[in-house]
Amino acid sequence: RYQSEKRLYLGALKYVPHALYKLLENIPMPWESYKEVPVLFHVTGAISFVDQVPKVIEPIYRAQWGTAWLLMRREKRDRRHFKRMRFPPFDDEEPPLDYVDHLLNVEPGEAVQLDLSDDQYELIRDWFYDPQPLSDIRTGGSSQSNPLSKHVYVNGPSYKVWRLSTPIMAQLYELADPLLNAFADKNVRYLFDLPHFLTAKALNAAIPGGPKFEPLFRDVDEDEDWNDFNDISKIIIR
Repeated sequence: RYQSEKRLYLGALKYVPHALYKLLENIPMPWESYKEVPVLFHVTGAISFVDQVPKVIEPIYRAQWGTAWLLMRREKRDRRHFKRMRFPPFDDEEPPLDYVDHLLNVEPGEAVQLDLSDDQYELIRDWFYDPQPLSDIRTGGSSQSNPLSKHVYVNGPSYKVWRLSTPIMAQLYELADPLLNAFADKNVRYLFDLPHFLTAKALNAAIPGGPKFEPLFRDVDEDEDWNDFNDISKIIIR
């Protein structure tokens, strides 16, 4: 079979980077124990693609990562679920693990989710960790049946147009606070400013208290105007 479809498998090789990119793009986030996605596959099984583009609402996504960061810091402090990795992880003679035998029937791990039972998160606790939060808010009925519609407007799963009320934005901002910059002054990180670094490297200058760069062009000797090879007074006889 493989010999007859050799050209097909070789032709699919050039799409493997894109298939890996789509797989990494749709990898489950820490607050998701698993993720169901549509998959596009060739009839011969030569290659498969995850047929989905993940879309998010930026404040919600930042708040979700803020809660994940907070719980990961607690886990690093308490070490309840994970132990430090011991190197080397595999023995030299150990065969690779088979997917069907070791991974196929394993239940996914518990999602990393913060407990939002506090009353201050009452507007976001019901939908904060949904796979596509607030994407179905317009199909939830009138404002009487869905009081959240007074605080939220989302056009749909594409998230092209969205609007969140100030109370919801305040709760999301509080959850995202560990990842947000606490300094409003742009000059607070002046020693780590990339444009300044590039300018200093181009001018072969040193920022006070910052790094010193090697010259961009090492082989150029500005003092040597004439030498044996470019002297116009020499006569070369061949």
